[in-house]
Amino acid sequence: MKVVVVQPLLPHYSIAFFNRIVELHPDVQLVVLADIATRNGLNQYRTEHCRFEVVHLANVEKSGVAFRPGLLRLLARQQADVVVFSATPRDFSQILALVLYRLLGRKAVAWGMFHRIGGPRFISTIYFKLAGRFATRCLTYTRVGATNLISLGVPKHKIGIVGTAIDERVPLAQREARTPQELATFRTLQGLDGKHVVLQVVRLSRIKRPELLVLAAEQLLRQRQDLIFVLIGQGEMRAELERMVAERGMQQAFRFMGPIYDEEQLSYWYMNADVFVVPTCIGLSAHHAMCYGVPVVTDDSLDSQASEFFILANGLNCKIYKEGNASHLADQLLSIVTNDALRKSLEANCITTISIHNIKSKANNFINKLRSDF
Repeated sequence: MKVVVVQPLLPHYSIAFFNRIVELHPDVQLVVLADIATRNGLNQYRTEHCRFEVVHLANVEKSGVAFRPGLLRLLARQQADVVVFSATPRDFSQILALVLYRLLGRKAVAWGMFHRIGGPRFISTIYFKLAGRFATRCLTYTRVGATNLISLGVPKHKIGIVGTAIDERVPLAQREARTPQELATFRTLQGLDGKHVVLQVVRLSRIKRPELLVLAAEQLLRQRQDLIFVLIGQGEMRAELERMVAERGMQQAFRFMGPIYDEEQLSYWYMNADVFVVPTCIGLSAHHAMCYGVPVVTDDSLDSQASEFFILANGLNCKIYKEGNASHLADQLLSIVTNDALRKSLEANCITTISIHNIKSKANNFINKLRSDF
């Protein structure tokens, strides 16, 4: 079976997913059409990292709308058994190609989140309806996307759930490789002895609301001085957050580390962390933290959380706080830091969660749904 996937870019988590498909399903010829030339933080394509064929497809954006010139020509050359289009409402060329393929009687699948962070908007609603109408099948990340499609009139038999995951084998291997002595040495070198580490690994963008962590830290540091807040990641809010920290005299309690992509380096921070926090819109970082057994804290937003939120269960592998409430965020962080029994229970359940929501299951779900007759 020849499968062609059309998507904007090739971030590392997509590369890992596609590699796993090829590894598990050697009879599948996988070709990915993506923009591999544009310089973008999410464009992490390297020829040597990919076990699948990649074809460059330019992505032109103007006024928030994307278009993929040459898409139909490239698809005609590929002669795929099934084409999978990423469900991106801003990419008009993909929905046009999907409609054309269905009118020609070809097998075309739409794959994506199928719900909008921040709540529905007219353009995303129209796109989801069109995808549901013309796609042979809609593959969603989680049940929330499936439920949204059903509410828009898409027949249930056309909807499949694939799941979310990272290649957990990489962080799990690093977790096994670290020795207690290595971790103790790292703590000493980093000045973490006697400290509880609150870790955040995420882009410092407004959609993640990192300022709430600063406000929560201000309250926590009034109660105790043995907390260190480590923020790994870059973004448009970094300078603003650093000012907030300085204005409150909390520089000694904060570490702005910038971006770190090396898994070995990250492993030391994760394995010395007591708790992992992303104030809202948590993504695959939830999977990443739980691979190291680090309990997660995020909010209960009904419209700002991404699909990855749905592997979380309050009190089982995470603690959930009330949306926008920095005081409640502080309370939930403190409940993990101060309660060893709770933290150990959450840690064990994090590892169990990852054993279920793993990349093998996601890859098999994806291919099995493409193989099925529908």
